[in-house]
Amino acid sequence: MKRHLIFLSLIIISCSAPNDNDFNGVWKYVSGSYTSDDSTTERTSDDIKSIKIYSNNHYSLITQFISSDNFFAHSGLFNLDGESYTESFKIHKNTEKIGKSETFRYELNNNQLIISNEFMKEVWEKIE
Repeated sequence: MKRHLIFLSLIIISCSAPNDNDFNGVWKYVSGSYTSDDSTTERTSDDIKSIKIYSNNHYSLITQFISSDNFFAHSGLFNLDGESYTESFKIHKNTEKIGKSETFRYELNNNQLIISNEFMKEVWEKIE
């Protein structure tokens, strides 16, 4: 009986805990809130077009700022640890970031991914 309870507990935990497979797929940028100095800027998909692709522990991101026609891109590895999400940069438009990483809090709600830290909060929607 004790073995059955342990087995059942492990099944419940593994079904409810997020894993890399929850991230796998293509995500589009929905909105974001960004804080710098004393101001906060709100952005939507009307301002920023961005796609993030996750496959196992790899990710790739490309972002285009509509008003300025600038872009931003990086790619590398990601890791989940509890409620933390870390991106390790293997390729980055800003070459000083290559080999470094950033950690965020994350939350998965149905087909939405929310990534945040003390300076920003982004909402992404899974499209594939």
